[in-house]
Order: sequence, then structure tokens, then C-alpha cells
Amino acid sequence: MTGSLSFLDILNICDNTRVHQPSPVSSPFDAELLVPFYLSESTDSPVIGLLRPIIVTQLALENQRNRELGFDELFAFNVDAKNFARRRNNRVLGPSVSLRNWLDTHQKRTVAIKELCERWRDTLLFEDVCGPKKWRAEMYPIYSDPFAVHDYPNEAVPSEVLNYAFEMERSACALFGVITYGVHMNIYEEAKMGDEKSLKAWVPTRAHTKPT
Repeated sequence: MTGSLSFLDILNICDNTRVHQPSPVSSPFDAELLVPFYLSESTDSPVIGLLRPIIVTQLALENQRNRELGFDELFAFNVDAKNFARRRNNRVLGPSVSLRNWLDTHQKRTVAIKELCERWRDTLLFEDVCGPKKWRAEMYPIYSDPFAVHDYPNEAVPSEVLNYAFEMERSACALFGVITYGVHMNIYEEAKMGDEKSLKAWVPTRAHTKPT
């Protein structure tokens, strides 16, 4: 199949999170409705991720589990068209999932999401994404505004003014559709080959021992 696709076609297939737009190359993900994931139930809460239907269903089951165990629910749902809530200063009306308002500090959010993701890992729920062989034991920061300052909690800055919202296990980030960050370095240098100059490119490859 890849023999008939250009490199750009393959990149377009991988970049499949276009909201309300089909992929340039036909993809089974086009039929999925991605639900915005909000930081809180507030009508002016920022969107921090995008959720696939399978994840929305699982989060509803997590709420049911918590109720049965006598714990507080983690998530609020507005996925029924009759109950859609207006968001972002009345500019957005549609389905949404958010963290419950009692998760009002970065510490509470981090603890709650950490327990959830570790339980998914241990029960092999999404084994191909965050199962034991994919688990990184590396926490990624999640920001209220991913394009604003990337700050971090410290004693000099009050928590309520931070853009930093909480941390999440790296391998589980894809399940919540949050923005993640990484640094990749490619190097090029001029090299002399006899009487001619050429260009050498050093392209890093991922170690075979890396889980992701």
C-alpha cells in the first residue's frame, strides 16, 4: 500500500486529528466525532484535549465506578444534544467533557489522573497505548493554554496564576488528545569529498529499547 503513497500522503494519514474536517487521504478516523476535553465545568474553561468516542465511553464508566465505590466523580459530561452547554463566552455550543470543579488545583488533578492511568495500565485496558510495555513512567506537563508560557509550580508563583494545569503519564497523553512536546535534533555539515563539497546529514533514530 505504501508504494502508491507519497511521503506527504503518509504524513497526512498520521496527522489525523482534524476537527470537523476529513483527512486529505481517506481515513477510518474521519467518521469519529472528537469531543473537546475542558479543564473545568466553567463556561470559560479552556480546552485541553480532544477525546475519541471510545475514551468518552470509558470515562463515563469511570464515573460509574467511582459512584459505586463512594468516591467523587472525576468527569462532567455534556454529550446529549438536549443538554449542550455554551462554552467559551457563548461562542461554542456542542458536546463536551470536563474535569469536575472539585479538581481545582494542579495537585488534585495530577493525583486523580495518575491513579486513573496507572489503573488502566495494570488492567491492560488500553494495552497498545499505555500498557506495561508502553509505559514510560515520565510525567508530561499539561497547560491551560499550550501556546502561552510553559511555567511550573514553585513557591514564588501562586498556583492560581499558573498556566500549568497538571501532569500526565507520557504514554497516556494520546488517549486524552492533549498537546505534548518533544525536542528532536538533526545535524548537517559540509564535507569535502576530493575536490568537491558535499552535505552530510545526521538523522537520529530511536533506540529499539524505547517503548514509544
